[in-house]
Amino acid sequence: MDPFEYLENLDDPRTKEFIEEESRRSSFLQERAKLHYQSILTRLVEERPIALVGIGKGLAILVRSREGVHAEINGNVVRSEREQDIFNSLEKVWNSDLVRIGVGITGSDQGYSLLVDEHGQVMRRVQGLVNQFFYLNGRLCYVKEYRTESSPDGVPPAVERIFCEEEMLPFYPGRGEWISVKAEGDNILLVRGIGWSKKVIYRNFEKMDEGDITSYDMNGGRVHYVKGNSLVRDGKELFTLDRPVLDMKVMDDGILTLEIRNYRTSLVKYSEEGRETWSYTRDHILSFDVVENEIYALETSFNKSYAIFKIKDGKVEVLKSGREEKLTVKEVYVQGDVLLHGFLLTKGGNRGVVVYGYGGFSIPLLPSYNPLFLELMDSGYSVLVTNLRGGFENGEEWHKAGMLRNKMNVFKDFSEFLQVVKMMGGRTIAMGGSNGGLLVGATLNLYTHLVDCGVIGYPVLDMLKFHRYLAGMYWVPEYGNPETDADFLQSYSPYHNLKKGLPPTLVYTGLNDDRVHPMHALKYVAKSRELGNRVYLFVNRRAGHNLSRPEASAEEMSVIVSFVEQCHSLDSSFQNFTMKM
Repeated sequence: MDPFEYLENLDDPRTKEFIEEESRRSSFLQERAKLHYQSILTRLVEERPIALVGIGKGLAILVRSREGVHAEINGNVVRSEREQDIFNSLEKVWNSDLVRIGVGITGSDQGYSLLVDEHGQVMRRVQGLVNQFFYLNGRLCYVKEYRTESSPDGVPPAVERIFCEEEMLPFYPGRGEWISVKAEGDNILLVRGIGWSKKVIYRNFEKMDEGDITSYDMNGGRVHYVKGNSLVRDGKELFTLDRPVLDMKVMDDGILTLEIRNYRTSLVKYSEEGRETWSYTRDHILSFDVVENEIYALETSFNKSYAIFKIKDGKVEVLKSGREEKLTVKEVYVQGDVLLHGFLLTKGGNRGVVVYGYGGFSIPLLPSYNPLFLELMDSGYSVLVTNLRGGFENGEEWHKAGMLRNKMNVFKDFSEFLQVVKMMGGRTIAMGGSNGGLLVGATLNLYTHLVDCGVIGYPVLDMLKFHRYLAGMYWVPEYGNPETDADFLQSYSPYHNLKKGLPPTLVYTGLNDDRVHPMHALKYVAKSRELGNRVYLFVNRRAGHNLSRPEASAEEMSVIVSFVEQCHSLDSSFQNFTMKM
């Protein structure tokens, strides 16, 4: 019997009382947090594009700003209806000149979608957790996710279905599978995702192929996709690729890919015979699109908030750019079971090293602007961003080496970086969010001696119950099924392996997180505290797993910096050091 099971119900009066009590217990962090709030907020409220797509003959951009997040459609600004309605995603509406803006409520995924024309006029609003919009035979179609209730055909959540207006189409992915759609005239390209590794690709509802398909596009009714190391067209291999591909677009005169090369991104254009015609390398290209054979791209970096550029006839023109920071970025290589790579970021401070990791779901950690990292560096810390197995930095095999029963590899990789910092005489602060929260939680139990302080955000921590709540069913192909793989999952589950003597730890979550249930954070803190550990909880009442207003994000980040600074006094083993690599 789990004595903290009641914390799985956020409406239970005992849960509300627990949150209030823990908030009082960690209130000492708030005073020092005030010293950091304004400088973090200053960075957060500066206009910073976070996504772009082509729309008609122009461009749609999603922008973080003082008001939260707004959209710019061919220069026309579109803002949310209410302060708590946060724009969180942007995508094309296929077979139209419309763009879809996803809207969440106070940091949640759940909300509604706005369909906006090329002049910035809102043409339609569709309620619910919906995306992947397209027109088919004059009808508006979309994918609807059922995260808290069963689908109309009786499948329990989480499950997705395709609708055209009110009619549900006869395409039935299983529970925990997801759908991606592209449309061109009467042709529909459907992808059914079974986790983040296996995908099944369909044209007009007829299966074409399946396997390690990482990116796909359609042009003139012909389907191009990357499967393994091959570029495939309509099931026939065209040529091989030697680097991981994040995305691709098919142009009239070639194929444009976004690839990872040496832990940075490159836009590469190929002929259909596989001849590379040109390439353009930047630290991290977040998104790109093609408008009338002009390429538009949005990039970021550790020291640069953003730049939007256009490529035409191989010539690059920077259209707009943001803030630049002065910091030093060093490449770090560590030999563990495999050769590991990381980025060491510093502004010259020597108070400690924040070792940051994720390691899962094919998500690569590439150079990105991060106001939290910058504030930590301004406060005298270095940040070590680690590229672990489970991500996509070295392709799908790298991802597979850190998923399912290979998950222990990820924790081992993270420990190798912690060990290097320790060998250099440094103080280690292990930090991660979401799947990275699982990483830090497991590391604290497995490699306690390597961590001086832990920071766990919006985490997955109960590996025997994650699949029962919210989006958890989507993660079964990544982690394993607790109904059949309980022994292995329990062997590293941070919640089930909690022990005495852990270093001071901050756990934070958002009350509006409808992707990773806050129960993971609440139960972990309750059990760890009962064991006598110095663990502190911060619950952000104005945020969830998705984007939130800058004030809510600044409050959260300032509490994190405050904890990192004050964990010195919570652990007497602190000593100054100089990091040399």
